[in-house]
Amino acid sequence: MAIGSDSGGGGGVKRQRVDDRCEAVASDAFPVDRISALPDELRLHVLTHLPLKDAIRTGALARGWRDLWRGRWAHRASLEVHLRSHDDLGRELDVLEREPRPRRRLERFSLVVDISNLKSSELRRFLDYAAECGVEDLHVEMLQGTIASRLNFHLPLSSPALACLSLRHICVSKMYHKGARPFHALEVIRLASVSFRREAFREMMALCPSLLVLDLRCCSCSGWVFDRLPPNLRSLTIAGCDRITSLDFVRVPSLRSFRYSGCFSNLPLSIPRDAVLSDLYIQLYDSVMMKEWHIDKLRKSLPKDLSRLNVLTISYKALTGASVLSVDGVSAQLPNFNLHGLKELHLLMLQTKAVNLANLYLFLKTFQCPNLERLFVQLPAYRLKPTEGSIDQVREEPPEDGLDNLVMIKVMNFNWCPTEVQLVSFLLRKASSLQKLLIVSRNVTPVDSPGASEADLSLLKEALVNGTIMFTESDNAATQPYHKAYINL
Repeated sequence: MAIGSDSGGGGGVKRQRVDDRCEAVASDAFPVDRISALPDELRLHVLTHLPLKDAIRTGALARGWRDLWRGRWAHRASLEVHLRSHDDLGRELDVLEREPRPRRRLERFSLVVDISNLKSSELRRFLDYAAECGVEDLHVEMLQGTIASRLNFHLPLSSPALACLSLRHICVSKMYHKGARPFHALEVIRLASVSFRREAFREMMALCPSLLVLDLRCCSCSGWVFDRLPPNLRSLTIAGCDRITSLDFVRVPSLRSFRYSGCFSNLPLSIPRDAVLSDLYIQLYDSVMMKEWHIDKLRKSLPKDLSRLNVLTISYKALTGASVLSVDGVSAQLPNFNLHGLKELHLLMLQTKAVNLANLYLFLKTFQCPNLERLFVQLPAYRLKPTEGSIDQVREEPPEDGLDNLVMIKVMNFNWCPTEVQLVSFLLRKASSLQKLLIVSRNVTPVDSPGASEADLSLLKEALVNGTIMFTESDNAATQPYHKAYINL
């Protein structure tokens, strides 16, 4: 029978309706999807034969498959081993090595070592066991105080399913032995307080051609030079790694996310000029003295075009650099600092002196953000004794426009200081589309603020009465900035 015809000659096609378990309910239904009709226990068994990311993707098939992957290895999906004594070490190894082969399949294996006499050969036995279990998420941590400098960590020679590797407080001197094969499934590496030899890092990168996320925090390596990063890397985080002296991203045009926390003098940025970043995080611990070579370094460090940047987090010390750059037309040397596509801006204003507010005003005027929708301002958690005097010392006039699309503002650690009151007042006046201004403060009711303008205080009180401003003592997790996870490093 031809499609679109029926024996009654009506010429219409009966519409088919299939429910969430793919069971047909129309009179001329399609054959039932028998896999979806299976009991949950059998479907969970099907998922055990899939890699983790493929098991998660089955949630798109139908509602009955959503989150089913979470229970695919109930009570067996992960194994955590915490070694507190040498007795624990022997007992754990005996239990694991007595398991029959083929080994059970593990989604995650975590090894936490709290003893100082662990040998490299013993560590390798744990790692080999994890590899035999087809582990997808591997975590190894030496608690502070243990001696890890003598250990040689290596990636297991046969871990085809390994997708995420996390190391903490460990020394890595050698990454693999002769005959190792690339880890094509490894997409995420997170290293915290890891000491590397330069050759070991290069070996790791060479073995991970599919790496997408690299997260380095408080890592050290003398003369560490990044010159062989995987070509498909999309996200790079470097925090507190002061010994990293150079980065070469020339062959990494796929980079979309860069997060840096450290000193400007050690800033190792060298992002491909043709990269298209979607989010950028820069927190500087030292002041930026914008000499000519500093300006040239910053200009060459950033891509040619930042117009597609959606999220930016920047510290007040970086704002200082931006304010200097704009003097006497010097900002023309940074034509790539185009923030017209920015949707979210997070300002780490960890000082509230008048000069910091002036730098903020100058930043908003120099690098306009006409499409900005969400603004987060993080003020210092402690309150200093007033030393700045009158807010008349804010020598920069606030911008006249550029915040018309701002709909949500959140100010954290608000202490009713004069500059803080002036900042909130400015935002209330200029954000014409503002729907809600959230203020996290220990003082949720107006308090005396010597030096603050009476007009500014009155505007805040009026907004509090009409509901535009909402005060709270707790920081609601539902309204967190995009980079919240990278702030508390």
